[in-house]
Amino acid sequence: MPSMLYAAGQHANLLGRALSVTMSPSADALFPVANLGDGRPTRPARHGSNGANPSITFDLAAFTPQGAGTVTITARSGERRRITSSGTTSITLQNLRTGKYLTIGGAWQVASTSCLTGAGSLDYQVEGLTACQATTVLLKIVITSGTSVWDQPRWNALGVIGHNLDPALVCELRSSTDNFSGSDVLEATGTIRLPGFRMDAAGISNRYGRLALTGTNQATPWYGELFPCWLESSIDRPDVGMEVQYEEPQVRNSGPSGGNPHVYNLAPWPRRVARMQFDQDAATGAIETRQEIILRCRGGAYPILLAPVDAEPDVFHGRPTEKWSETRHLSIRWRNDLVIAEDEISAPLA
Repeated sequence: MPSMLYAAGQHANLLGRALSVTMSPSADALFPVANLGDGRPTRPARHGSNGANPSITFDLAAFTPQGAGTVTITARSGERRRITSSGTTSITLQNLRTGKYLTIGGAWQVASTSCLTGAGSLDYQVEGLTACQATTVLLKIVITSGTSVWDQPRWNALGVIGHNLDPALVCELRSSTDNFSGSDVLEATGTIRLPGFRMDAAGISNRYGRLALTGTNQATPWYGELFPCWLESSIDRPDVGMEVQYEEPQVRNSGPSGGNPHVYNLAPWPRRVARMQFDQDAATGAIETRQEIILRCRGGAYPILLAPVDAEPDVFHGRPTEKWSETRHLSIRWRNDLVIAEDEISAPLA
């Protein structure tokens, strides 16, 4: 059965913590590459020229690879990550929120221990929100010895939100271990849809990612948000279905003598509002909705990337609205509503 996919809250968009992001052709100075991961599709990024085969490449490493020393990084509770070393090494990784250390097997324990002792990589998951009691945590990485050590988040999807891409373009999600100098892995192909779409892949542990487009767009390409992330599959699907409303942001203007008003649509697409109801018969689903969506988004302060039906490429980039409440019937059932209002998308006018 189709399920709901989501990535919610602060730092869900991995581009916001990327070591580097580059556009080819390079970005327009008025619509810089920083707009791709700022959480606001109303601030688009645009190429400076309309060249063939445009692309966006990003390096998800949390810091420049280094040898012996101490590094502290910010991670999301529950985030999937990978730590890598190219040489003989001794590394400890501690969650400063819980005080626990990552073991060589990917578990967490109280006693200090090394998580890597030789060349190679370790995939691990940060302790969850229930254990950390916070949506983000600090990870302390102590490199006693080693060369070229780095840490990065893993990802399984790329969302393209608010864009002017032609459906005729070939769209691909690619990854690399060496910034595409030799390694170039095709992870997924995309179906271009407006106002946004996504490409799904298995868990990607490669450090570099790329949105690769083949062909020439009719107009210089622009994008509201580029959203590499880990899409979670929700425990419970919406109870019956989903109600979607379309809101047209408009300004109506009449001349001094009256007459028919002129209507100016200020956005290239309508703004969508999705309403879902959940009827949950286990605490795990209720806790997931409450913690992983509502508390991570904190009153709409942080966005959510939502794929209501995982079999379709459509996605919403929005924020929870209205007051959220949960009804618990005795001890066996929970019921709540979730309303997501899509962020407005603006085209670059300069």
